[in-house]
Amino acid sequence: MNSIHAHTVLNLLLAAETPYTKQSLQQAIVASYGEHARFHTCSLQDLTLEALLVFFLERGKVVREGDTIVANPAMMCSH
Repeated sequence: MNSIHAHTVLNLLLAAETPYTKQSLQQAIVASYGEHARFHTCSLQDLTLEALLVFFLERGKVVREGDTIVANPAMMCSH
């Protein structure tokens, strides 16, 4: 199984014409990477989408706006 870099998810959120809900983001990830996709960051490995979203929310990289999740470009690293 391949590990997907967390920036892939942030870029997906940034490119979205319509903000994702948690459910629609999960559906998009499953459609693109499969049901058992795992993610990594510079410091963490083997994250589920749920764990990755918690990581993003704790660090302000994404914010909830009602039922939607949007990327916060001001808090994204640029590497």
